[in-house]
Amino acid sequence: TVTLKKFWGKFLGGIVNIYYLIFFYILCLLIVSDVYYFGKITMPETPPFVFLIFFLIPAVYGVKLGLEVIARLMEFSLPSLASVFVLLFILVMPKLDYQKLRPIMSEGIRPIIAGAIPNMNFPYGQILPIAFLYKYVKTDSTEGNRFIRYTFIGIFFSTILLSIRALAAAAAFDQYTLQTLKFPPFSTIRVIEIGDVIERLDPIFLGIFYITTFFKFILTYYVICQIFSDLFSAGQPKDFAIPVAVIIGVSMPFFIPRFDIIVQTIVPYFFLSLLIFI
Repeated sequence: TVTLKKFWGKFLGGIVNIYYLIFFYILCLLIVSDVYYFGKITMPETPPFVFLIFFLIPAVYGVKLGLEVIARLMEFSLPSLASVFVLLFILVMPKLDYQKLRPIMSEGIRPIIAGAIPNMNFPYGQILPIAFLYKYVKTDSTEGNRFIRYTFIGIFFSTILLSIRALAAAAAFDQYTLQTLKFPPFSTIRVIEIGDVIERLDPIFLGIFYITTFFKFILTYYVICQIFSDLFSAGQPKDFAIPVAVIIGVSMPFFIPRFDIIVQTIVPYFFLSLLIFI
């Protein structure tokens, strides 16, 4: 944000910064809506605002502590979470019927493109907040190259894991059943059954889902606070943590009142995101 104002001027740089602010705000709404509506699906008797409160309060606390604390928590947690995630899908492999992946393109390329565009952006394209963290890298060119290299390695492995998740869900259920499921990966983990010992592992998947979604949210949420701080040249990101969290928490149910609106929102959000790369 400071770089944009420096090289593009206060007026044009300010407009672009506001654009980024709107972009990340919509992204935060989509991420929070995942937790809000997924909680309603898995625990329907629990008021959905409970999920919002227990999701936003730790995020506010994390931003107050600073980016280094967030980064160290993620550095500690993500390797073990990724390992358990992979293990779950290894355990579900005996229950998969890979013939259900066929026929391929039976209705042509149009349905594939229609399904690919939303997924390119949500969840695959949610990497832009990482670019805003580049300014915290040391100016030494070696450190900068390491940041870029490890960022792309992380993106590559994240894409592989998300693709495995999608393929497993497609191979676990027939086409008509798959269309009725709200969150197919969660239902996929439920089919794990090895003897009478290893079964009902969906709570583990729930834990991974909420933790990784929290990490995704807190990075985007931190960037919003950082943009406010830089745009108005006032305070630190932590000073905007509470008001931004309140705005997100209150406005999300109004902008995304139903689960199916998430899918409808993703497509225009995808085209909105294209302007960033121009």
